[in-house]
Amino acid sequence: MTTNLITIPEQINYFEGISGTRAATTVSPGRRLSIAIVGKPKVGKSWFAATAPPPVLHYDFDNRAESLAGKEGVHVKTLIDEQQTSPTAFKAIEADLNILKYRKSQGKPIPASYVFDTVTYLKKCIENELFTQGLAYRSIKLSPTSSVRMSKNWDAVNGVEAAMQYLITEFGALGNIVFVFHEKPEKDVTESKPEMTAYTDQITVDPQYLAKILSRFNEVYRIEIDSSQKHVVTCKPGYQFTASTSLNVDKQEEPNIQKMLIKHQSRQTTNK
Repeated sequence: MTTNLITIPEQINYFEGISGTRAATTVSPGRRLSIAIVGKPKVGKSWFAATAPPPVLHYDFDNRAESLAGKEGVHVKTLIDEQQTSPTAFKAIEADLNILKYRKSQGKPIPASYVFDTVTYLKKCIENELFTQGLAYRSIKLSPTSSVRMSKNWDAVNGVEAAMQYLITEFGALGNIVFVFHEKPEKDVTESKPEMTAYTDQITVDPQYLAKILSRFNEVYRIEIDSSQKHVVTCKPGYQFTASTSLNVDKQEEPNIQKMLIKHQSRQTTNK
């Protein structure tokens, strides 16, 4: 298929003096992966994410490390805040990040892939950290001795989004990244009323306001279990969900990132 109708004379350097550019023909979409996996609970999101190129550092925010039992090449680190008033999870991520960046600068080996599973509970860890830094919250009593903190305003939304962008940028510079999202029906903001929530016919992520960061990922996949109880990954846009891929794969694939990469590479080789 012809992509350019206008040819450029090769002897002229139109980009002389402009640093940091490279020809798009030299860019490989499988060189460094940035993947968002979206799906309902219990459909195999974590197992799918753990098929990223090893070694994999898998951050587990759902306290479900057992779901990865038997996965070779994967190291799981469970991060949960036992107490909202003394959060530790986000600090642990930043401590790891500093170690990884230092090791990379020294030419020492680091993991090839980093999984954040799931964003729903990572969001809570970020909020807990923000509460300790002065973010407004309200406290709801669950019993005479326990309570839970909840955000009061849009500062939490902005803070969580900024933290997610930070993690995507920093870990994306280290290797492959995979962020795992729970899915939910998309709320129709225009049609919803205080007494009734209206929905579109689309699928989005939980929380819905983080749907905008999906644009940061080259690969956006939705995993489901079909009518024959088979796990299926949608890689290209459909009616309900705007999946996307830069890889040369089919619209639907089995949930194995490494096999998808092999298929992409074989097709690229064949098409040369």
